[in-house]
Amino acid sequence: MKKLINIVFLSLLFYINTVAAADISPGKKKLIDTLLVQTGQSGVAMGKQFSDLFIQQMVMILKQSKPDIEPKAFDIVEEEIISIIDEEIVVNGVLKEMMYPIYDKHFNEAELKKMIALNSTEFGKKMIRVMPMITQEGMQAGQQFGQTLGPKIQQRIVDRFQKEGIQ
Repeated sequence: MKKLINIVFLSLLFYINTVAAADISPGKKKLIDTLLVQTGQSGVAMGKQFSDLFIQQMVMILKQSKPDIEPKAFDIVEEEIISIIDEEIVVNGVLKEMMYPIYDKHFNEAELKKMIALNSTEFGKKMIRVMPMITQEGMQAGQQFGQTLGPKIQQRIVDRFQKEGIQ
Protein backbone atom coordinates (compact mmCIF):
# COMPACT_ATOMS: atom_id res chain seq x y z
CA MET A 1 0.00 0.00 0.00
CA LYS A 2 2.77 2.43 0.94
CA LYS A 3 4.54 1.65 -2.33
CA LEU A 4 1.34 2.39 -4.26
CA ILE A 5 0.91 5.71 -2.45
CA ASN A 6 4.52 6.67 -3.29
CA ILE A 7 3.97 5.81 -6.95
CA VAL A 8 0.75 7.85 -7.08
CA PHE A 9 2.45 10.77 -5.32
CA LEU A 10 5.46 10.73 -7.66
CA SER A 11 3.18 10.44 -10.70
CA LEU A 12 1.13 13.40 -9.50
CA LEU A 13 4.26 15.43 -8.85
CA PHE A 14 5.58 14.64 -12.34
CA TYR A 15 2.17 15.51 -13.84
CA ILE A 16 2.09 18.86 -12.05
CA ASN A 17 5.63 19.65 -13.24
CA THR A 18 4.73 18.62 -16.79
CA VAL A 19 1.61 20.80 -16.78
CA ALA A 20 3.64 23.71 -15.41
CA ALA A 21 6.28 23.15 -18.11
CA ALA A 22 3.55 23.28 -20.76
CA ASP A 23 2.79 26.88 -19.75
CA ILE A 24 6.34 28.03 -20.53
CA SER A 25 6.93 29.56 -23.94
CA PRO A 26 9.00 27.58 -26.46
CA GLY A 27 11.47 30.48 -26.58
CA LYS A 28 12.04 30.38 -22.83
CA LYS A 29 12.39 26.59 -22.92
CA LYS A 30 15.07 26.97 -25.59
CA LEU A 31 16.95 29.45 -23.39
CA ILE A 32 16.71 27.05 -20.44
CA ASP A 33 17.95 24.21 -22.67
CA THR A 34 20.98 26.31 -23.66
CA LEU A 35 21.69 27.15 -20.03
CA LEU A 36 21.42 23.50 -18.99
CA VAL A 37 23.94 22.50 -21.66
CA GLN A 38 26.32 25.31 -20.70
CA THR A 39 26.27 24.37 -17.03
CA GLY A 40 26.63 20.63 -17.57
CA GLN A 41 23.04 19.91 -16.56
CA SER A 42 21.86 18.67 -19.95
CA GLY A 43 20.02 15.38 -20.20
CA VAL A 44 23.16 13.65 -21.44
CA ALA A 45 25.40 14.99 -18.66
CA MET A 46 22.86 14.40 -15.90
CA GLY A 47 21.98 11.01 -17.34
CA LYS A 48 25.62 9.99 -17.05
CA GLN A 49 25.74 11.18 -13.44
CA PHE A 50 22.50 9.37 -12.54
CA SER A 51 23.66 6.20 -14.32
CA ASP A 52 27.00 6.21 -12.53
CA LEU A 53 25.28 6.70 -9.17
CA PHE A 54 22.67 3.99 -9.77
CA ILE A 55 25.29 1.56 -11.05
CA GLN A 56 27.47 2.14 -8.01
CA GLN A 57 24.54 1.62 -5.65
CA MET A 58 23.19 -1.48 -7.42
CA VAL A 59 26.62 -3.11 -7.61
CA MET A 60 27.11 -2.50 -3.89
CA ILE A 61 23.68 -3.98 -3.08
CA LEU A 62 24.35 -7.00 -5.30
CA LYS A 63 27.76 -7.64 -3.76
CA GLN A 64 26.28 -7.45 -0.25
CA SER A 65 23.25 -9.61 -0.94
CA LYS A 66 24.91 -12.17 -3.24
CA PRO A 67 28.70 -12.18 -2.75
CA ASP A 68 29.09 -15.16 -5.09
CA ILE A 69 27.07 -13.65 -7.96
CA GLU A 70 28.32 -14.27 -11.48
CA PRO A 71 30.48 -11.35 -12.76
CA LYS A 72 28.32 -11.04 -15.89
CA ALA A 73 25.51 -9.83 -13.61
CA PHE A 74 27.39 -6.56 -13.08
CA ASP A 75 27.60 -6.00 -16.84
CA ILE A 76 23.85 -6.60 -17.12
CA VAL A 77 23.13 -4.17 -14.28
CA GLU A 78 25.27 -1.49 -15.91
CA GLU A 79 23.75 -1.98 -19.38
CA GLU A 80 20.16 -1.89 -18.13
CA ILE A 81 20.64 1.11 -15.88
CA ILE A 82 22.31 3.08 -18.66
CA SER A 83 19.53 2.09 -21.04
CA ILE A 84 16.69 3.09 -18.69
CA ILE A 85 18.30 6.37 -17.63
CA ASP A 86 18.99 7.22 -21.28
CA GLU A 87 15.37 6.45 -22.22
CA GLU A 88 13.89 8.54 -19.43
CA ILE A 89 16.26 11.47 -19.15
CA VAL A 90 17.61 11.87 -22.68
CA VAL A 91 15.00 10.41 -25.03
CA ASN A 92 11.84 11.25 -23.06
CA GLY A 93 13.25 14.55 -21.74
CA VAL A 94 11.99 13.98 -18.20
CA LEU A 95 14.84 16.00 -16.66
CA LYS A 96 14.14 19.03 -18.84
CA GLU A 97 10.44 18.84 -18.05
CA MET A 98 11.32 18.91 -14.35
CA MET A 99 13.82 21.76 -14.75
CA TYR A 100 11.69 24.10 -16.90
CA PRO A 101 9.31 25.16 -14.10
CA ILE A 102 12.21 25.59 -11.67
CA TYR A 103 14.14 27.94 -13.95
CA ASP A 104 10.89 29.62 -15.04
CA LYS A 105 10.08 30.41 -11.41
CA HIS A 106 13.44 32.05 -10.71
CA PHE A 107 14.43 33.73 -14.00
CA ASN A 108 12.73 35.71 -16.71
CA GLU A 109 13.85 35.52 -20.36
CA ALA A 110 16.06 38.61 -20.11
CA GLU A 111 17.91 37.13 -17.12
CA LEU A 112 18.35 33.79 -18.89
CA LYS A 113 19.84 35.61 -21.89
CA LYS A 114 22.27 37.47 -19.60
CA MET A 115 23.35 34.21 -17.94
CA ILE A 116 23.86 32.55 -21.33
CA ALA A 117 25.90 35.53 -22.52
CA LEU A 118 28.03 35.45 -19.36
CA ASN A 119 28.53 31.69 -19.65
CA SER A 120 29.74 32.16 -23.22
CA THR A 121 32.67 34.30 -22.07
CA GLU A 122 35.99 32.89 -20.87
CA PHE A 123 35.18 34.11 -17.37
CA GLY A 124 31.75 32.45 -17.47
CA LYS A 125 33.27 29.17 -18.65
CA LYS A 126 35.78 29.32 -15.82
CA MET A 127 33.02 30.10 -13.33
CA ILE A 128 31.03 27.05 -14.47
CA ARG A 129 34.15 24.90 -14.23
CA VAL A 130 35.28 26.00 -10.76
CA MET A 131 32.00 26.65 -8.91
CA PRO A 132 31.40 22.96 -8.12
CA MET A 133 34.94 22.75 -6.69
CA ILE A 134 34.40 25.92 -4.67
CA THR A 135 31.12 24.55 -3.33
CA GLN A 136 32.75 21.25 -2.37
CA GLU A 137 35.74 22.96 -0.73
CA GLY A 138 33.37 25.31 1.11
CA MET A 139 31.39 22.35 2.45
CA GLN A 140 34.61 20.68 3.60
CA ALA A 141 35.79 23.87 5.29
CA GLY A 142 32.40 24.21 6.98
CA GLN A 143 32.60 20.63 8.26
CA GLN A 144 36.07 21.22 9.65
CA PHE A 145 34.92 24.43 11.30
CA GLY A 146 31.90 22.62 12.74
CA GLN A 147 34.20 19.98 14.23
CA THR A 148 36.21 22.66 16.03
CA LEU A 149 33.00 24.18 17.43
CA GLY A 150 31.71 20.91 18.87
CA PRO A 151 34.01 20.79 21.92
CA LYS A 152 33.54 24.53 22.59
CA ILE A 153 29.76 24.22 22.46
CA GLN A 154 29.83 21.16 24.69
CA GLN A 155 32.03 22.91 27.27
CA ARG A 156 29.85 26.03 27.31
CA ILE A 157 26.72 23.97 27.83
CA VAL A 158 28.35 21.95 30.64
CA ASP A 159 29.52 25.19 32.29
CA ARG A 160 26.09 26.77 31.93
CA PHE A 161 24.34 23.68 33.32
CA GLN A 162 26.68 23.79 36.33
CA LYS A 163 26.00 27.48 36.80
CA GLU A 164 22.24 26.93 36.61
CA GLY A 165 22.39 23.84 38.84
CA ILE A 166 21.24 21.45 36.14
CA GLN A 167 22.54 17.90 36.51
